[in-house]
Amino acid sequence: MQIYDINLDQTKKETTQHGTIDYPLAIYTTQISKNILGFIDWHWHQELQFCLVTEGVVSFHVNKSEIIVSQNQGIFINSSQLHQATNYQDYDSSYICFDVHPQFISSFPGSLINEKYINPYIQNNAIEYCMLSHDIPWQKDILDNLLFIYRTYENDYSEFDIFTHLLTIWNLLIKNFFSSYQTTYKKDHNIRIKQMIEYITKHYHENIQLDDLSKEIGISKSTCCREFKNHMNCTIFEYIMNYRLIEATKLLLSSDYNITEIAYMCGFSTSSYFIKHFKKKTGLSPYVYRKEKQNKTKEILDTMNI
Repeated sequence: MQIYDINLDQTKKETTQHGTIDYPLAIYTTQISKNILGFIDWHWHQELQFCLVTEGVVSFHVNKSEIIVSQNQGIFINSSQLHQATNYQDYDSSYICFDVHPQFISSFPGSLINEKYINPYIQNNAIEYCMLSHDIPWQKDILDNLLFIYRTYENDYSEFDIFTHLLTIWNLLIKNFFSSYQTTYKKDHNIRIKQMIEYITKHYHENIQLDDLSKEIGISKSTCCREFKNHMNCTIFEYIMNYRLIEATKLLLSSDYNITEIAYMCGFSTSSYFIKHFKKKTGLSPYVYRKEKQNKTKEILDTMNI
């Protein structure tokens, strides 16, 4: 199963429930180009995430780091970390995504297992991600365990087999990766970034001024710009433009609003300004983009006799 559009709240937290309350695990196959945006946008979630690249090369961004992951390699992304995924260069890439809520591998709240082997690592924001390669034996073991879990999950899976293999993966991370970090909780250094993102999400359709944003967060304009650029690998206004284009793309595909209406609804001062930047981003005008997507959808439905 593939998710084509990630539902997010105003802080970019993903609102999708992965798995069920009594079994909080979900596995997805993701072809990046099939996402509604052509990439996986910035988001975060409480779930631990493991990604195994099955085709091409993927550029993962986790906070301010870019990690290039090739076919048969993988990555672990810790809980609550801002991240995105795009095709690297001209590759059409795919990966298997494992979303696991920490409660799945933890014991009861307050237990020794929780306090000694789970919370110190998921609540330590110095632990952002871990690259996984076949060249390093313990990392290869994790990749092999992930493949076993995927195959088991796809073939009338045994919940207990999956659970035990996830525990093995976590144990390998504790012994070989987490052990290099201090087991003290560090303050979430993403709090300001998430506050900025929440402000932009609420006000993207307005004329956002840097002065208003910096006052909202309680820091200077220069600090605001520097911290955002360091963590997001783009300027605040590049992010605002991209966010407006993302929201406009959703409206193009899900509504009957005309191009001018969509431009104003998404914070563009004029329709021509919107068209210029949309074409720069996608290579197509909004009108042509909408028509092409509608035609492709119709072709798919026709082949399915719907």
